[in-house]
Amino acid sequence: MANDEIFESAVRSIGDLAGVYEHDGETGYFYLYDTRNEGAQKVIGAIPVLSGTSDFQQKDVAVRWDCTESKVGLYIYGKLWAVFDGATGAKYGGHYRPHTSPEIPANITSAFEEVHGLRPTPLSEGC
Repeated sequence: MANDEIFESAVRSIGDLAGVYEHDGETGYFYLYDTRNEGAQKVIGAIPVLSGTSDFQQKDVAVRWDCTESKVGLYIYGKLWAVFDGATGAKYGGHYRPHTSPEIPANITSAFEEVHGLRPTPLSEGC
């Protein structure tokens, strides 16, 4: 079990929004940040991912935007576990549990399958 802090993020290419995963050793959240809000509230959404120690490490986590950069996803062990819709703020997934699958609608995961094959690959591959 990994007890280390984990921080992973990806900023949309126009620089306005970022998907951020943070685990402090006890709890983990996936956040949607508005990077333009200097000095104001930057967190515009949060999805609870994990409470307690994790069974994964920094190297097992990736944050990626879909090809249209309208949705940002959190991957754990190459599996899409949480998604924010950057246009609507809608939240999907979260609540990581080992050896299970996330609850994310197929129409949401399909945007990432086309780009990443549901594995953490650089955005430039497949777009």
